[in-house]
Amino acid sequence: MRRTAAPLLLALACAAGPAAAEPGRTAAPFLNAALGARSAAMGQAFTAVAGGGESLNYNPGALAFEERVSVSASYLRGFGEVSHGFAAVPLPLGAFVLTPGLMYFDAGNMYLNLSSGFKGDVDAEKDRALYASAAWRPSGRLGLGATLKHVRVELAETASASELLYDAGLLFRAGRGLSFGAAVLNSGGEFTFENDGDPAPRVGRLGAAWRVEFTPPNLLDKDADLVYFATLLTADLVKPREEDSYYQAGLELDMDMAVGLMMRVRFGYLFDRPAEGLVFGLGFGDGGWSLDLSFDTGKEMNARQQATLGYRF
Repeated sequence: MRRTAAPLLLALACAAGPAAAEPGRTAAPFLNAALGARSAAMGQAFTAVAGGGESLNYNPGALAFEERVSVSASYLRGFGEVSHGFAAVPLPLGAFVLTPGLMYFDAGNMYLNLSSGFKGDVDAEKDRALYASAAWRPSGRLGLGATLKHVRVELAETASASELLYDAGLLFRAGRGLSFGAAVLNSGGEFTFENDGDPAPRVGRLGAAWRVEFTPPNLLDKDADLVYFATLLTADLVKPREEDSYYQAGLELDMDMAVGLMMRVRFGYLFDRPAEGLVFGLGFGDGGWSLDLSFDTGKEMNARQQATLGYRF
């Protein structure tokens, strides 16, 4: 049954991939999904942002700037039965930050009718990745980080492959609200199904971010009851393996109200992507809690909605 199904399963893996990421010629495309509602709503332009647990998917060096223990969990619903989840817990220890994480991808069910005689419903694809990340801040402006991840891909309950991958990145805060980041994600060996191997979905990222705080915070509207107001502009250049490079851009409006409620409005755009374009989202917080939502308009039938719940101790 395994030999009969192998070619079909590899084709199914490519078909399932677009629900989690752009089509490509690599294994495990779910690793490059936009997980984290804040980053997703900013067009995934997140390489130069110190964004808590979400930074684990964009730049492990950004985690070096975490100063408090936090927990975040994200859930993404794609087209059909596709679902995707991610959780991370940054743990600051002096100049170091250790971050364990977990990601999963579920492509739903499918019906198989194989020449071996097997007929029935099976899980189309179930993948998971375990993260162990370490970041170090040698100075107040520079953060360095690396992540080791164990990735397992299972296709139609029939074929599976596992591999160890690694990420590396840095983030530099240049001052005056400017920061720059660089990262290489998902480097490593091939995922081997039967006798054939597919390369890991390696991605190179370069990013810049500029944060501007308004003083007084109600400068744009004198009647607004704000105690803090800032904008964050971001831009990334992304080069996936076996694909052309493309750009991403994002905007975040960060507002704290006198009543203690935090609200954030976000917009983003992914340029030159066949299945993605404009995205937007909202964020709310009270005390240590935060809830972020993102909405992908989608150029095709794979529009996605995502939610992230977090707590900062």
